[in-house]
Amino acid sequence: MGEWLDAETHVERAMQLTESSRWDEALAELDAALAINPNDVNGHLQRGRVLDELERPAEAIESYQQALSHPTHAIEAATWLGIDLIRVGRYAEAVKVFEELAAEEPGYEPAYCHRIAAYTRLGLHEAAEQMFYLAQQLDENCPDCFHHIAESLACRGLFARALYCWQRALEIDPDYPQARARIAQIYRLQGQSDEARAFYLSALRRDPGNVTLLVEMGELLLETGDTEAATAKFHQALELDPDAVQPRVLLGLLHLRDDRLDTAAAHLESAFAREPRFPGLATYMGLLNVRQGHYGQAHRHLTAALAEQPDDVTALLAMGNCLLGMDRCEEAEASYRKALQHQRGSALALHNVGVCRFLAGDLKGGIAYCRRALRHDPTNTAVLHKLAVALMQLACFPEAWEMIQRGLAVQPDHPELNRMARCFGRLKIHYSLVFFHRRLAAVVARLKQRLHPRRSHFRTSTGRQTG
Repeated sequence: MGEWLDAETHVERAMQLTESSRWDEALAELDAALAINPNDVNGHLQRGRVLDELERPAEAIESYQQALSHPTHAIEAATWLGIDLIRVGRYAEAVKVFEELAAEEPGYEPAYCHRIAAYTRLGLHEAAEQMFYLAQQLDENCPDCFHHIAESLACRGLFARALYCWQRALEIDPDYPQARARIAQIYRLQGQSDEARAFYLSALRRDPGNVTLLVEMGELLLETGDTEAATAKFHQALELDPDAVQPRVLLGLLHLRDDRLDTAAAHLESAFAREPRFPGLATYMGLLNVRQGHYGQAHRHLTAALAEQPDDVTALLAMGNCLLGMDRCEEAEASYRKALQHQRGSALALHNVGVCRFLAGDLKGGIAYCRRALRHDPTNTAVLHKLAVALMQLACFPEAWEMIQRGLAVQPDHPELNRMARCFGRLKIHYSLVFFHRRLAAVVARLKQRLHPRRSHFRTSTGRQTG
């Protein structure tokens, strides 16, 4: 008898600890109680709730399944069980739990409400809408229902209806979690930056320690060109959660963009040490290593990135740059061409294929690709410069001069274009002579072939002639 009293004491102490959010201590008390009395259904139910607060839904599921055995707690346990099954991605099982619950309690609205969420994640949006209307018949002012159906509508791109439903959830419950963030996300997707910013700020006022909200707000600020404010948000996120990976990655990319390689490396390598499989991180590490000239490391990272995402254009372009740095020009060109298969209008990929053609001695091919790049990005000074150089080599002086002038109109302080403009007369004479000698050599070669056709054929067939 004393042991049972001890078990009840542990449960009571656990309940007191939960009131002050001391979840780990409460869990220890409940574990002690259940060690004494494993059949304490209320203890299992409370243990599940504490595990949910600790963000351990997979373990909470086991506790709720234990609590289901007692009719007094069956409805509550089944509800939390279904919700946690959704949280861990076991959607079909969640549907079954709620179906059984509705069969036993046809008027129990949560049995329909939470099925909306499960069906949404299964992609069964018609079934989700059906559940929404059934739930509405039982409770037309349930904010959870409006939230769940809004997610279904947003998945289908029905943003206006989704916004209405999230706004309706806020009318019912002004502090409804997630609604403001979701509205902000929809406005951001639609390019309505001011509206998105207002809802992010409103959400952060209610939940200032939310790292995800801070990062999303930072991303929005980046999209609107406010880099300084975005950087502050990412640093704030890291202060709240030093192990957060996403703000580290974003800070690393910002520093990489500004050519601050040491700082970029500190952030990206720290993120990689914490979560090497973070989406896109292998590509970013490859980009960093290419910029550092560490081509071996870059190749390893980019190979891993492309193994998981073969059509990652950023990784394909970085791999091309890496291979060029390793003097593997043909492989680099193949990588750039793969990037073009996935993004035909990429001026960068077209430019880089043009560079490979130039390195291979194919001036006309390089010029053709650079002209295509220029159609997609008419103000790209790197392309304009390379076109000017190649056209000079082919003695196409009027067009070369046009490229120089176009480049300087975009970037008046471009050093190479300025040098070409200052020395254009001398360069024109130099390249005229080069072009003349090249043409003369080609004429002489053709004459030799005509005068000695058999000998020429013999030398080619034995592999002695290389040109």
